[in-house]
Amino acid sequence: MIAYLRGTLQVREVSGGPSDRLVVDVGGVGFELNVSRRTSVSIGDIGQDVILHTALSIRETDWTIFGFAGADEKAMFALLQSVSGVGPKLALALVGTLGPETIADAVACDDQKLLSQAPGVGAKVAGRIILELKSKIEDWQRLRGESACLPSGRSSSTEEARAILQGLGYTPTEINLAFKKAEEEEVLSDDVEELVRLSLKVLGSAHR
Repeated sequence: MIAYLRGTLQVREVSGGPSDRLVVDVGGVGFELNVSRRTSVSIGDIGQDVILHTALSIRETDWTIFGFAGADEKAMFALLQSVSGVGPKLALALVGTLGPETIADAVACDDQKLLSQAPGVGAKVAGRIILELKSKIEDWQRLRGESACLPSGRSSSTEEARAILQGLGYTPTEINLAFKKAEEEEVLSDDVEELVRLSLKVLGSAHR
């Protein structure tokens, strides 16, 4: 119904939960959107022009617009809801905590533990996501030219670095954002100490 919205960011409300609230002014009309923390922190500042990909959820009398910084996040959000028992709020928590690429890797590698880092996702739900999305995720990765599964060495070092960062009090969402930023800058390392150092640098910049 609404593919995307382009307008001025007027309101950002941080909830402390799996979703935040934005209001975007589009031609004098304020659209209220539920977004993940990932989108909330990356979309821009109050008063700036923003573009948000959108998905409309209709549940009885409850109409909710969900917003996403990228098209892949929106596509993964829709894909997750094809899994029995996964609704829009849980799908948003998954996309916001892990990001679409990490979700795809977790499904391809049968990594229930990684999927379970998202709020509300237990072992049973994680197993169902893997079972029902396995073939679809393979198509997803093939279309994007991505590998079917992360190399074991990189996965091991990432998990060790993740545990250290969690011990320092960082949330799964913050850690995955740091890993993604480090990888985008082509500085993601198989060395655990180097990965932690680089992640702390990214996290420190985000909190300034």
